[in-house]
Amino acid sequence: MFYKVKNSEVEGQHQLAEIVPVIISKFRLLIAILLSLLSCFAFALILQWNQRLYQYFLFIKTTEYDCTHYLVSNSTNEKMVCKKIRINNNSYFTYRFLKYKLKDNFFQPVNYIESSVSLDEKSKNLDVLLNTQASREIRQIIYGNSQLQIPIKSIFTYLFQELTSPFYILQYFSVLLWIAEGFIIFAIVLLSFSFLACIINYYLMRRSRIQLQQLATIQQSVTLKDNSIIQGSDLVVGDLFYVHDNQQLNCDSILISGDVMVNEATLTGESIPVPKQSIKELTNEISQNTLFEGTKVIQVSQYQQNIALVIRTGYSSVRGQYFRNVIFPPPPSRQFYLQACKFLLILGLIILTIFTLLYLTQYQYMNYSSKLIIIRYLDVVTWIVPPALPIFFSLAQAISLLRLKSEDIMGSNPIKAEEAGKIDTICFDKTGTLSTLGLQAHDYYPQNDENLDIMACCHHLAIVKNELVGDPLELEMFKKTNWNISFDDQKYFQVTNSLKTFKIIRIFEFSSHLQMMSVVAHNINDNTYTLFIKGSPEKLIQMSVNQLNNTIQEQLQIKTFNGLRVIGLGYKGLLPDQINLDRNVLESQINFSGIFTLENSLKKDTSHVIEELLDSNLDIRVISGDNALTTTHCAFESKIIENKANTLIIDYDQSTDSLLIQDLRQQIPSSSRSSCDGKPGSQYNFILTQLDTIYNNDCNYAITGNLWSVLMQNKVNEVSINQSSDIQQYNQLKQIDEIDQKSIECLNKVIRKTKIFSRMKPHQKKEIVQYLQTQLNKYVMMVGDGANDCSAIAESLVGVSFSSSDASYTSPFSNRSDSIKCVISILLQGRATKRIIIELFQYLVLISVLKFAGTALLQFQGMNFGDFQYIFMNYMSSVPVLILMTLSSKSDKLTPSKPNDDVFAIPNQLQFYNIFIFTSLGCIILSAIVMQHSEQPSIPSPIETYIREGPLNSVMMLANQYYNMLICIILYQSHPFKNKFYQNYPLTIWILGCLIIAVVTNFSNSSRGWLSIVNINDEIFDHSDLIAFSVIICTSILCQICQITMQKVFPTIKPIQK
Repeated sequence: MFYKVKNSEVEGQHQLAEIVPVIISKFRLLIAILLSLLSCFAFALILQWNQRLYQYFLFIKTTEYDCTHYLVSNSTNEKMVCKKIRINNNSYFTYRFLKYKLKDNFFQPVNYIESSVSLDEKSKNLDVLLNTQASREIRQIIYGNSQLQIPIKSIFTYLFQELTSPFYILQYFSVLLWIAEGFIIFAIVLLSFSFLACIINYYLMRRSRIQLQQLATIQQSVTLKDNSIIQGSDLVVGDLFYVHDNQQLNCDSILISGDVMVNEATLTGESIPVPKQSIKELTNEISQNTLFEGTKVIQVSQYQQNIALVIRTGYSSVRGQYFRNVIFPPPPSRQFYLQACKFLLILGLIILTIFTLLYLTQYQYMNYSSKLIIIRYLDVVTWIVPPALPIFFSLAQAISLLRLKSEDIMGSNPIKAEEAGKIDTICFDKTGTLSTLGLQAHDYYPQNDENLDIMACCHHLAIVKNELVGDPLELEMFKKTNWNISFDDQKYFQVTNSLKTFKIIRIFEFSSHLQMMSVVAHNINDNTYTLFIKGSPEKLIQMSVNQLNNTIQEQLQIKTFNGLRVIGLGYKGLLPDQINLDRNVLESQINFSGIFTLENSLKKDTSHVIEELLDSNLDIRVISGDNALTTTHCAFESKIIENKANTLIIDYDQSTDSLLIQDLRQQIPSSSRSSCDGKPGSQYNFILTQLDTIYNNDCNYAITGNLWSVLMQNKVNEVSINQSSDIQQYNQLKQIDEIDQKSIECLNKVIRKTKIFSRMKPHQKKEIVQYLQTQLNKYVMMVGDGANDCSAIAESLVGVSFSSSDASYTSPFSNRSDSIKCVISILLQGRATKRIIIELFQYLVLISVLKFAGTALLQFQGMNFGDFQYIFMNYMSSVPVLILMTLSSKSDKLTPSKPNDDVFAIPNQLQFYNIFIFTSLGCIILSAIVMQHSEQPSIPSPIETYIREGPLNSVMMLANQYYNMLICIILYQSHPFKNKFYQNYPLTIWILGCLIIAVVTNFSNSSRGWLSIVNINDEIFDHSDLIAFSVIICTSILCQICQITMQKVFPTIKPIQK
């Protein structure tokens, strides 16, 4: 048995899909305890690491009545067990700080409005919210208070979770092996280094969470309606409180009484006054009456009490959702790491095979003790899987964020610094991203009194500190009229010129759903009432009862074609008894009057940046909520498309089931209409057939939100068909929708060839990004400027925000400057970071394998490296190299390629095994020379302990010291992602210093004792130190020559394919 979820906007990006009641099986729990005891708690650790195993091993399905927990699945198929809570005989559970309630056989997030008033009764049950029967204590238990509490783990919890992770278990295993082999000091250093890294990670995590808590906390006192004073963080759902000037709101609330002006910059990034009106009745659209958490009150009505009702608190508020997204980011891609694990597994099998052959042919005749042989077999794991690997990956990502921070680009997710190196597609928002936020009034047409009246009245400007403020568009529009405005002794305002006076008595705020706003105005001169309306020209024309003037239509086409932002104007005469009718009644059967145009210019460097991105073969698209022609012009000006006139704009009219095609290739842009035949189920097939024909043209394509909505609606139907388990139902659905592989290919072709997406709503922007990533296998970066792009930014692999609002916290990167050049910096740094991580992986594995090779050769004479020699090779020599490799700086120019992070790709394999073969060959040659020309050491029988000093030990130690430095030089690949090797000054100095030390140690008798190196000239033959040096240098040079040759034939870069 399972329950579906009624999803709600309060879930944000963490929507649940399915709930299964479960209970802990006592029998299975007993088995788990026994297995844990018998395995020395290894089974308990496995359950901790594998949540799926934990869920399915300990829990069994049951009825809702008997269950103790719920197994919840979200939209990305992540599963989690949540504890059942009973409150007032109702079932609840908490998932990621949001509480869900079982109601009518569905689970739904607790939402005060939806819980108190059913949707079909909202208009007549506002009083239910104001007169709730639930006590304040019960409301606090169900909904929580207004404090956004950021979870910060204690150091003990963090250490327990980290120190029992697979990474540290491998460390303990390595330590035990080293101790068993007698390398006690090295084992202590290894453990200390890992523990120190864990402490540093905790400090960084805690500091980040404290900073987030400081951002989330709003401290102030609030006066409730009963005149009691409490802390704002103690407000609970259902509380009524007074709103006053300069108050920053602790929760989402609806205005019950009064009128308020707020600044919603924390949500939208735009610091403009937004008017809020008291609510009269509950509707599906209450944003105009909602005071959102985090916003600041800048002015309240002086003529009445301003009272608000708390409706959402904590993580269910809009601001809370942003912080919830930061705490629970989308799971990162693990493709590279999974491939790395497979590669290490294969390499481990190869090494084990080599060791087995050595044992069968040599070691077993040397009478090694069984203990040493077993330890050597187990030791292969520590050689092949370097335990410190994740530490250096994290360091490379963190340093990338610091480099970007120096360019005023703030990063919140280190993993995204690496994933930016995979990007091949970039989607830009238009306004505020490609173009500036500022608008300049251009003109209005026709230039008559009717349009001037509308422009003078249809807005919601206000006076704050003796300054006229409001939406920049409305400010520009009103200034164009040269009328006067007064706010004295009235609810809204009054506008006048030399001939007329209008008093505004009702305002219907702009609705993105309706695409319009309107006012009811009273003409004082002739005592008449008029509804003035402005909004999307397409929407107003659709509502108009008068025949559209051909001249206006032509002007509309010309203005939008030239990239101007166009606002439609309209009006409707009202009788006195009509002025209090509902908005949906008033805003119908209007008279379309004309258009008002504004200029929205590109940012100074937009076209230059886009040109550089296109030169690097990136797939660039623009996704905007603006008019299709305006968006097309912006795409042309910014050079996303080469020829604006070679564009087809495709729209869909749902009222007539018609596909609208606007062809800009004609001298006078014209439109044509193709209608569906009306047969049931033929709509989607008709659209795709038409689109398949249209998209065979060689031109630019732009589609609208209307068409996208139809395409995605039927795409959902396709998914439901594929998931249907009833064969008969499957066939019926398939026949109705006529979905086949050809249709899917056609849809993919449409989306692949479309560069311009216009009139897109926020959720549609997210769907486009989602489609590009899941259906077309693109790696998408979304670049936007505010809350409207929040969901699309979160959906993309890498998101960039220009906003300083709380919504930008959900973006992996936010830019403090206004330039989109930050996109180039992020891409360059991402590619450099990706290449650095590949090199870190190869370097650390290669030096580990090299140490294994040296150890295997030493065992031919019963030898091994000494304690300090291991410490020097692992920490004093190699660790600084790994740290300094992360400091390599990015290239200055984008190229049409990205790092090939496929571990099993032929170029990467050749590069790795080339170095492995030549360095191993050098060690084998040196060991052969030593064993042939030096005395065989006295080897005990049986061999219980290793000899740790001698000519072979000394030569292998010197070889490792040289090769550890030279491998870094050979591996380092600068072009086209990083600067030259020598430009990483710390790394260059360290490598040269270590090589100098190696040379001095090699040739100077007095400088060898500190590494337990003997005088090899005395032990082998004269000038053997020079022979050893020559072998190492020659094999390294040959390796470098092969490396350069392979780079030309098999480059380790991946061309970007559009």
